[in-house]
Amino acid sequence: MNNSFCMSLGYLLRTSDKDLDGQTIASVCITGVAVVFVALVILIALVTLYGKVFDMINTKAAAKAEAEKKAKEEEKPAVEKKTVAEPVSVPIVQDGIEEEVVAVIMAAVSAYGSQSGKKLTVKNIRLSGGTANGRSAWSSAGLSEATRPF
Repeated sequence: MNNSFCMSLGYLLRTSDKDLDGQTIASVCITGVAVVFVALVILIALVTLYGKVFDMINTKAAAKAEAEKKAKEEEKPAVEKKTVAEPVSVPIVQDGIEEEVVAVIMAAVSAYGSQSGKKLTVKNIRLSGGTANGRSAWSSAGLSEATRPF
């Protein structure tokens, strides 16, 4: 295969209008590689420069936000008003559900609400009646998953 490449390269050189010697071909190849290398170095430098510029912008913005936050804290009155506790709504719980289960459900809802910044309340807790065929929801889901057609 190497021999056929050399033969086709020789054919191209013989059929060329210009008389190209080995030194000219080597200089063209080296110049091409050098241009590509320099272009890549310039691109790397530009990307690095952009990164540093945006880091400086983000640092300045963070410092400005921190200064505004401190200014707002200083503007707050020294004596804060006492907040009146809102009445807690008690959920309606069906008979047969233990108090620990209710406490865990309310804690989970409260934790989710505090993460999302909303005040969520539990209004009703009741046992699931199952499905029409007498199976639990998990049992029905497993059965439908196992018997699902391809």
